[in-house]
Amino acid sequence: MKAMSNRKMSSHRARDKSARAGNLPEQIFLWEILIRLPPKDLIRCRAVCRAWRRAVTARDFLLLHHGRQPSLPLINRRTSTGEPRWSNIAALDHRATQQLQPVARLDGSNVSVKASCDGLLLLAEEGLRATPLDARCSVCNPATRQIRHLSSQLKGHAVLGLYRHQPTDEYRLLLHRLCSPISMQVFELDHHHMPPRRVECAREVLCYPLASSTPLLLRGNLHWTWHTLAALARQTESKTKTILVFDTTAESFRQMPSPPDVHAADLFDMDGVLGMYSWDNGDRSTVRIWVMQNYETQVWSPKCSVECWKESPMPEIPLTQERRSLVMAMYQDGDVCLLLASGGSLLCVDTQGKLLWSSRDDGHSLSISKHFLKQSIVSHAFFPELRVGMNAWPFG
Repeated sequence: MKAMSNRKMSSHRARDKSARAGNLPEQIFLWEILIRLPPKDLIRCRAVCRAWRRAVTARDFLLLHHGRQPSLPLINRRTSTGEPRWSNIAALDHRATQQLQPVARLDGSNVSVKASCDGLLLLAEEGLRATPLDARCSVCNPATRQIRHLSSQLKGHAVLGLYRHQPTDEYRLLLHRLCSPISMQVFELDHHHMPPRRVECAREVLCYPLASSTPLLLRGNLHWTWHTLAALARQTESKTKTILVFDTTAESFRQMPSPPDVHAADLFDMDGVLGMYSWDNGDRSTVRIWVMQNYETQVWSPKCSVECWKESPMPEIPLTQERRSLVMAMYQDGDVCLLLASGGSLLCVDTQGKLLWSSRDDGHSLSISKHFLKQSIVSHAFFPELRVGMNAWPFG
């Protein structure tokens, strides 16, 4: 028996050794080859042998692998013809192919991405404040096909953001309790059986969030374009008065100034620099872009104005909330560009209004979620041990 066991162990060692491509040094094989694989291929590598499984499940390796992944904008795809109608979320690989990669099936226009962070997506129904206990609200990892349903815990709350709490290495949701305009709460995913806890927020700091303002996580802080309660009382909600900032380490709020006379603005990440873009109120075909070069002094500088329709074949549309989901500024190849959606078309223009590329997705109506997916296969304790089936929501 002992001899058979030794032969079995020797066989495993021989297989592990031969699995190393061409007997390359382990450091080169692991840190120069395996780390470059896409997440889906890296998951398959776990089944090759025990040595590979140990290597590609080590947390430090997976964190570095996550850091190498591109941050891809998420696109809403809805069928424009035929029955039944359906919708899903796709990631746009804008680096080379401009192809849409399926991420999640949403089963209806009322489900959308509410937050994203480190490869995790928070999916929720638009009418969360009126949804029953069994309404779907879930955090998921599309790369590993893991999901945790949170519907009962989040009933009566609106999700404002998803973030990693650096001191504890835990992922948390920032919530707004809907029955109170000044009640902010934090829900810890690693302790999902516990109710949300309240976060102090001074009334003079608290503002009312724009429904379409997508949270931007930058420098360890969540940022939103925001309206003060006083501005709402004066019925000046068309103008962004301030930026609300949530420090994800201290879990506290503060304000930042916004550029003057800004309308329907959104924030974006310019490779670690805070940027803002909005429609020019006097010219409905032009988007203005500002940049905060020094985050500490909080001074905004105008960067450029982009005439979106200069070379693109897209029709001009009224300046409405709907229009805000059709344009997004992003940082690509060392410069700012604008991503535009119209019907089944996606177009990208530079800051001169010149068309860089375009693609078409026939049979679908496209809009821009303004969230990004940076895939990760790092494990999280809050997910159930088993992955969902191939046809289970939201991955089926």
